[in-house]
Amino acid sequence: MFLGRTFAVSLAAVTTLLAGTTSTAHARSDTVNAYGASIALPLGLDFGPAPVADLGNPTATVASVNVGTVSTGVVAVEVEQNTTVGTESARASVDGLSATLLGVGFSAGAVRAECTAATGVPTTGSTVIADGEVLGTTLNNNPAPNTTLLFPPLLPVIEVRLNEQISNPDGSLTVHGMRVRALSGVGDVILSSATCGPATLDPPNEAPLASGAGLYLALGLAAAGGGAMLLRRRRQFG
Repeated sequence: MFLGRTFAVSLAAVTTLLAGTTSTAHARSDTVNAYGASIALPLGLDFGPAPVADLGNPTATVASVNVGTVSTGVVAVEVEQNTTVGTESARASVDGLSATLLGVGFSAGAVRAECTAATGVPTTGSTVIADGEVLGTTLNNNPAPNTTLLFPPLLPVIEVRLNEQISNPDGSLTVHGMRVRALSGVGDVILSSATCGPATLDPPNEAPLASGAGLYLALGLAAAGGGAMLLRRRRQFG
């Protein structure tokens, strides 16, 4: 009777082991994305957001953007995600910016925004502006988050935000390299936008018990139980 129970337990063990998880679902954050420009000008002149990079299309580039009073050179965006180590990032760059909004001119050799996320640490963002100017005023190359300037200083009509960082309700962080907005009326130009976080990490792998060592262990338990029962019966009837 004891050996019969042993064999039954062995079979139960085989069933349980073979039913073990053989694959791991991959955690995935779909918030990571980047775009080069989003332009809304008076008279209904709109563009973008474009070009756009996301997990389905991780890189994108256009040779130039020309919309109304806004023109650029090369615009490039890219995103990366590695759930094995729990990291993701988004980057956007706009080269050769030359633009005007409500009569205020602004330009830059390059505007670059980046967002970086890793599991267990705060998501961070940064902006680099090369040769940036607004109405002849030189812009900081590495502006602090949410740097805000008004132009013209004495009677402002536009607001310039550098390294604008927005914490979104889903936990992600959006970084706008440069944003120029009309204080009244229509006008909003966003250059180099990157969004990422929170980074996700694949769950720990469970032992693939239906193969390899797990399979041998299961079969060994069954064989031990079955062999013991067979030996017992031979002794009884031999």
